[in-house]
Amino acid sequence: MSLAEVPPLAGPSLERTPPQDVAAEQSVLGGMLLSKDAIADVVEVVRGTDFYKPAHETIYETILDLYGRGEPADAVTVAGRLTTSGELARVGGAPYLHTLVSSVPTAANAGYYARIVRERAILRRLVEAGTRIVQMGYAADGTEVDDVVDQAQAAVYEVTERRASEDYIPLSGILQGTVDEIDAIQAHGGGFSGVPTGLVDLDKLTHGWHPGQLIVVAARPGFGKS
Repeated sequence: MSLAEVPPLAGPSLERTPPQDVAAEQSVLGGMLLSKDAIADVVEVVRGTDFYKPAHETIYETILDLYGRGEPADAVTVAGRLTTSGELARVGGAPYLHTLVSSVPTAANAGYYARIVRERAILRRLVEAGTRIVQMGYAADGTEVDDVVDQAQAAVYEVTERRASEDYIPLSGILQGTVDEIDAIQAHGGGFSGVPTGLVDLDKLTHGWHPGQLIVVAARPGFGKS
């Protein structure tokens, strides 16, 4: 859909409930409480701030805390940890944790539901960015239009940048390449294995340009590419 095809917003529509899927959030948490494999699947997709309900974010972070310590993360242990932190009542109590578990027939689909949660979170951030852009437009009296446009672009860019920064690569996927790069550096006497750019700090990060690479210098307007 192009921008021209987007229907105009009436006043009351700005008060609509933000994009969310509470059932998907519950399914994610229920799966995590059932299986540590589900925890491993989910943690690669969503972050605590992706949950619409604050209670769900608290439960999620508690599960991850237990999981990170190598302890069981089930309804009983999570309730115990939340009791210790004084947050159990705020998330709905122990019965709610057991409800999350009983509402999920299998933990195998936790990763699928996690992707739904993440997509809704991205849409919420986009709505928030759009709201800020609307406010910028109305409050732009006396402000240079180009400055307002730059601010609007930055608001949208923040959404896409956050999405990209949350894409993690498993260690196993980069380890061999890193080892090969270290070997190549040693073979060159500790110097750069590629063609130096002349920019010392950049060369330290990239070890020069290498055959087969496509080098693109990209950034939003006004970020100093020239």
